[in-house]
Amino acid sequence: MRKTTVIILCLALLAGCQASGIRGYWNNVPLLENDIDASQDRFAQFAELAVAAPQEDALAAMDLLFDKLTQDTVAYYIYTEWMDAAFYNALSPCRSPLLYDKAVERMVADGILNTDECEPYLRRREWLQYNREGAQATVPGLSQTDTRTLVLVLDMSCPSCRQALETLAEDPQWNDCKKVAVCMGYGSRPSVPGWEYLSSENAPAVFDIHMTPVYFVLAADGTVERGYAPAL
Repeated sequence: MRKTTVIILCLALLAGCQASGIRGYWNNVPLLENDIDASQDRFAQFAELAVAAPQEDALAAMDLLFDKLTQDTVAYYIYTEWMDAAFYNALSPCRSPLLYDKAVERMVADGILNTDECEPYLRRREWLQYNREGAQATVPGLSQTDTRTLVLVLDMSCPSCRQALETLAEDPQWNDCKKVAVCMGYGSRPSVPGWEYLSSENAPAVFDIHMTPVYFVLAADGTVERGYAPAL
């Protein structure tokens, strides 16, 4: 998906549009209209409702949507891209391992996308399992700790990543946290005080990252207290 499309959908999700409920959301409405932006807005509303709905209702609504999509191949391709942006993208407030897993499950089962087209979604579904909230964290090189830990993942060639180090260090909500920066890519290691710096050449294998900087928070027992979030 083009970067501009991802940004447009994320902005639509952030707008907080309301609707009556998740059940029957797609009844008697077209999947695609002449105005594609209107269709995208409708899906954004659906995504917002789905992440807030009870799990059983959300999954049932996803199945009903896919049942309808199987009748329109063009819509199927468009909506699967929108689902990728809504339920996977780190900037989306509707990011959801549960709903993304359901979407990819249907993509594979429906047989409309071929093997090569499914492969990127399958790979992202695997990535989405890394450092999920409630799971034991995977941070290569991090020593065992008995305190809350703020983990920032950054690219050493990224100016905004270096800015994130300063911004997070100055934020009082993280005063009680150990601060660890996992540095990827090429460049000189930052020197902002208050951080423990780790180098990771294999970060893509353990971090679900498509953009930096992102951070997550570990509880004192080493489990993920808060999942990935944009740092700026």
